[in-house]
Amino acid sequence: MRRKKLSSRQSKPAAKRRNGKTGQQPIRKLTASDDLGVLFSSDPENTPQSFADALASGIPATTLAEILTEKDELPTPAQSWQAAIRNSPPPQDRLDLHGCTAAEAEIKTENFLSRSRRNRLKTVLVITGKGLHSPEGSVLKDVIETRLKIMKNDGLILTYLWEKKSLEKSGALLVYLP
Repeated sequence: MRRKKLSSRQSKPAAKRRNGKTGQQPIRKLTASDDLGVLFSSDPENTPQSFADALASGIPATTLAEILTEKDELPTPAQSWQAAIRNSPPPQDRLDLHGCTAAEAEIKTENFLSRSRRNRLKTVLVITGKGLHSPEGSVLKDVIETRLKIMKNDGLILTYLWEKKSLEKSGALLVYLP
């Protein structure tokens, strides 16, 4: 009796396939209904009932206690922006926007504040200038204040204050970062 040749697209039925190594099981395709905990545990009878149980059994007790202690020691967030301002250091960096157009100033301010947050600074100074040398008057003050209001609403900054407590008298903003 002649054996039928199989093309490269056809394959032998799964039951007749053999792995080259003994003791190995064929690869099983997983479905959404499969319980991965049961499938991957070596002892299905002792499978943890929850993720917390699995985590607790997988981490030594001393390490787990250390992790929980570290979590408790994290600083608490400031109760209010007034408290954050009182506890903030003097400006740790500054950005001078003299000579910039409104569009350039917005981009530079956003980049500066992003970099300051990444560097974990708490207080920065943004110098807009008073607009005394500009024929149109102060343009940057309004543009930068509008941008900072948006950033405050988005939670990117904590708050900002004019350096001399007034828009008209000041040419710089103190920006407080979270």
